[in-house]
Amino acid sequence: MFNKSKIVSCIEGAVVHEVIAPYLTGTDKLNDDFLIQRLSMFSYSIQAIILKNGFDQKTVKERNIYIRKSTDDLYALLPKKLSHLFFSHDNNIQTLAKECSTYCRKVIIDPQNETFLTLQHDKTVNGKNRTKTGDIRTNPLSKNSVNEKSRSLNSVNGISTLYKNFTQEERSLVYEYLARYVTTFNIEPPKSTNIIKVSGCLKRLADNRWWLRRIRTMINQANEKAAILLNLVNSKKQIYSSDITTKNRLTQIARNEQLLSSHYIINDEGQRFSLKEISDMNVSNPEVKKAELINRCRGFEDLSMELGHDGLFVTITCPSKFHRAYSKSGAKNPKWDGSMPDEAQRYLNKVWSRIRAELKRKNISIYGFRVVEPQHDGTPHWHCLFFTEPNNLKSLEQIIRFYSLQEDGDEKGALENRCDFKKVDPKKNATGYIMKYIVKNIDGKGLVKDKFGNDSITTAIRINAWASCWCIRQFQQIGGASVSVWRELRRLKASIFPDSILEKARVAADTSNWNGYIKAMGGIFTPTRNHPIKLHYDVNINFDTGECSQSYYDGELVTKVKGLIFEGKAFITRTMSWRLQRVS
Repeated sequence: MFNKSKIVSCIEGAVVHEVIAPYLTGTDKLNDDFLIQRLSMFSYSIQAIILKNGFDQKTVKERNIYIRKSTDDLYALLPKKLSHLFFSHDNNIQTLAKECSTYCRKVIIDPQNETFLTLQHDKTVNGKNRTKTGDIRTNPLSKNSVNEKSRSLNSVNGISTLYKNFTQEERSLVYEYLARYVTTFNIEPPKSTNIIKVSGCLKRLADNRWWLRRIRTMINQANEKAAILLNLVNSKKQIYSSDITTKNRLTQIARNEQLLSSHYIINDEGQRFSLKEISDMNVSNPEVKKAELINRCRGFEDLSMELGHDGLFVTITCPSKFHRAYSKSGAKNPKWDGSMPDEAQRYLNKVWSRIRAELKRKNISIYGFRVVEPQHDGTPHWHCLFFTEPNNLKSLEQIIRFYSLQEDGDEKGALENRCDFKKVDPKKNATGYIMKYIVKNIDGKGLVKDKFGNDSITTAIRINAWASCWCIRQFQQIGGASVSVWRELRRLKASIFPDSILEKARVAADTSNWNGYIKAMGGIFTPTRNHPIKLHYDVNINFDTGECSQSYYDGELVTKVKGLIFEGKAFITRTMSWRLQRVS
C-alpha cells in the first residue's frame, strides 16, 4: 500500500503508481494528503473505482464528500487492520487464518513470551489478580508455573495433552486474554457453556480451521458488500456476484477437489476409495443433486394428480429498498437503503414464517419445493411450487399476497412485481415450472442463456459463489417425508420384512419412486412424529480399541446416523468401519 512520505517524494519527480498518479496534483498538498489518507489502506482495485467515481462528481466538494462517505462505508465492513484484504484472494485469507491460530497457540503454550504475564501482573491489586470484568482472582499465573509447563510441553505433540497441563484458573486467564485478541478482528470468541469448556474454547482458538471459517466468511461477505456499495454487482457489470467472490469460490472448489483426491478411506475388508470417488456418488455431485431434486419434484407432482390436488407456482420478491441497482440500466436505485443480500433473505424468511403460521391457523396444508436465487444485483427472491387441495388454492394465494405486500406494499409497482402467481396447467408438466430454476442454480447444463443473455454455465458458477458467500440454502422441501430416511433406505439392498411398511418404503426408495415412498410413510400430510420409519443414531465405536469417537474440541461423545428405526427395532445400514489415509 502507499506510504505518505514516499508518495510526496514521488510527486516531486519519482514514478507514482498508475492508479493514483493521475489524481495527485503535487501542488494542492491538502487535496493530495486527503486522497492518500483516505485510500492508502485499500487495494489498488478499490482505489481505482473510488477515484473514478469521485472525480466524476461535478464539484470538488461533491467529490470529496463521495470519497469520504465511500471510504467510511468500507471501513465499517472490516476492522481497519484488515482493510488491506478487501478484494484479496483466498490464499491471503488462508495465510491470515494460519497466522492467527499460530499466535494463539504460542500464547497458550507460553503466555510469558507474548507479554501476557506482564499484562496480568500490571493488574495485580494487593497480591490478587483483577480480570477484565473487574473480578478479583487469586493464584495468578506465575512465571515458575508457566516455565515448568512450557518445558514439559516441548516434547508434547498434541494440543489436547497441552491443555491438560494447565489448571482451570490458568486456562481461564489465558482464554480472557485471547478472547480480547479475537474481538479485534470483529469475530465473536467462543463462549464457555455447559457443553463447551474453557479448554474447548482454547482448542478452537489454536485451530487454523476455526479461524479460516470465520475469517473467510467475514472477508468474503465484506468483499461482496464493498462491491455492492460501489455498485459493481448488476446486470451491466458483474452479475449475481462480484468477480473476486466468484474467483475465490472457484479457488476454494479446486482446493477441495485436490484435497478429496489426495485422501482415501479404507474399510474393514480392505476396500479403498478416494474421497473424490465417494463425493461423486452422493448429492455433493451436482448431477446427482439435480437428479434427486427433480425426481422428488416429479414424485410430488404424481402424488398431487392421484389426490386431485392443484398446483400453484409462486415468485416472491423483496421491496425496492433491498435492491441496489436497476436491472435494465444497472444504475443506482435511489430507494436502496443499504440492505445487503443476507438481510433480504432474512426478510423473505420472516415473510414465509408469517405465511406458514397463517396457513396453520386456517388449517391449510401444502407441499412442494422452494428455490432461492439471486436477481442481477445479488438480491434474493424465491420461486415456489406448491400443491394443495383445490378448495384451498384461492386462500393460499390471498395469504401469500397479503404477507408479501405487508411491508411497503403501497410503493409503485409492488402489486405487479412483489409476488407473481401461475396456476399449474394440469395438461402440462408441473415439475417443468420449477425445473429450469433447479438446473440454473446447480450447474446450468441443458440451458442456453439466462434472461440477460449470459451463458448458463457461467451463470451457475456465479450463483454458486453467491449462495456460498451469503450462506443461503438454495433448495428446500416443503412438507412430505424426510429425504435422509429415503437415502438410508437406498442403502438397504435386501428384503428384510416382506410385505411390511419398511419393505414398501425400501422398494420405493430403491426404484426412485418418491410418490410411493411418501405413501409408505403414511401419506403426504402425516406429521413427522407419526412417520413409521426414523433415523437411528448411535455412538461411533472403534471395535479394535473399544474407544468411542469424541468431538475434537470438547471431548463429547459423537453420535452418527447408523441406520433406521422401525417398530422399535434398529436396522443398521452402515456396517463398515472406515479409516482415513492421506497419500503424500
